[in-house]
Amino acid sequence: MWVNTAHPAYGRATAMRADAYHVALTVAMALAPLTVEPADAHGFVTAFLTRWGETGGHDGWREKRR
Repeated sequence: MWVNTAHPAYGRATAMRADAYHVALTVAMALAPLTVEPADAHGFVTAFLTRWGETGGHDGWREKRR
């Protein structure tokens, strides 16, 4: 996945510390059509983000990268 760090929205997401959420959302949305039927995509994304949140997702990936 490529993230356009020059885009103003990326700067806003980073300032709000929401960049990890946006990455998780993008991954969930990319996996949904490969994993479930179109009618179940919303439920998949919701379940994915729920599990991500339960793992403490917002800081976990950042700590491991550094």
